[in-house]
Amino acid sequence: MIDYMVEFDEDTRAIVDLTARLVREHQMPLEAKKLQGGEITVQDLRAGTRAAKEVGLWGLSLPEEVGGARLTVVQQLAVTEENFKCLVPLRIGGRVPPFLLGAVGVQKERYLDPCLHDRLQYAFAQTEPSGGADPGNAIQTRAVQRGDRWVLNGTKVFISNVGPAEVVFVVAVTDPEKRQRGGISMFAVDKSNPGMKISRDIPVLDGSVINELVFDDCEVPADALIGGSGEGFRNAQIILSQARFSVGARALGIAMRTLEMMAGYARQREAFGSPLSHKQAVQAMVVDSWVDINQCRLMMYAAARKADAGHDTRVEASLIKMQATEVVGRVLDRGVQIFGAAGVSLDNPIAHWWRSQRPARIYEGPTEVHKYHVLARHLFR
Repeated sequence: MIDYMVEFDEDTRAIVDLTARLVREHQMPLEAKKLQGGEITVQDLRAGTRAAKEVGLWGLSLPEEVGGARLTVVQQLAVTEENFKCLVPLRIGGRVPPFLLGAVGVQKERYLDPCLHDRLQYAFAQTEPSGGADPGNAIQTRAVQRGDRWVLNGTKVFISNVGPAEVVFVVAVTDPEKRQRGGISMFAVDKSNPGMKISRDIPVLDGSVINELVFDDCEVPADALIGGSGEGFRNAQIILSQARFSVGARALGIAMRTLEMMAGYARQREAFGSPLSHKQAVQAMVVDSWVDINQCRLMMYAAARKADAGHDTRVEASLIKMQATEVVGRVLDRGVQIFGAAGVSLDNPIAHWWRSQRPARIYEGPTEVHKYHVLARHLFR
């Protein structure tokens, strides 16, 4: 067992231990099944989901009054790290986008409550063929009000979770003059809407499929406007900021498990008359990985504590997302190198992660955008 430099308080440690137990009991057998070439079905995942809900790991960020666990940001990230040390993580329900938490009336009944109770899957559509890194200027999809309805026209691309989704939350320009300063709104479009077509399936590196969506005179009722008119860009940025912390925690959980596997294998595997752990090159790869992980985790949990204190952490979220996805890439590459042929075999989780984590440096904002736009702008403002 490798020691890390971040220490948790007693409550957080108990939550992490609980997560580890559920993962060990319910998910590690599924990891073994996947590594043996088996397909993981929805039925396979239900036992772990049910167990998580029974112990209160449900709606991690949501307030207790709506059935959530109301974990601190530190606790949410610690649970995510522990969960994603497994190739087949727990599916923890109660996933509600923050812009729905204030929903009332029809929107509460149609979207909030079903999401909260895991009866509704959704997709979030912002990226377009014109670009995704600068959405405020790149979004071309338009929404025009006609009487008591809105009409959407445009194309979204590289959208995830469209397959199981029943509703798509779409970001569109409603005032071209204002754009991200009050001229971008968000709309809920039911997947059954005839004005929205899935025009293309796009297989990606990690084995999943993302989609292109076309909106052709897609009519939605007035109550499909989420939040107020012009609030779509702000609401989208809140989603992305939260997602960036989560992406960072996932990446670091994977990096931690990879490091532990690397160190264990290096102790056992011999080459040229001695264990790999005695070779300077292998020692350097393991130590460098440990340093990378610790540096990033210290930053992430410092930012999480700041968020728990009520501070704006959008810049920190960019930094963590950028650093953690770069770190996991380096650690996985070293893991493949140490394991050799076994590292590129798909009966090793490292090979699966190496393939699935490369896209993480792109989605939720490429590394270069975070570094030279968000962080540089913050430093030189």
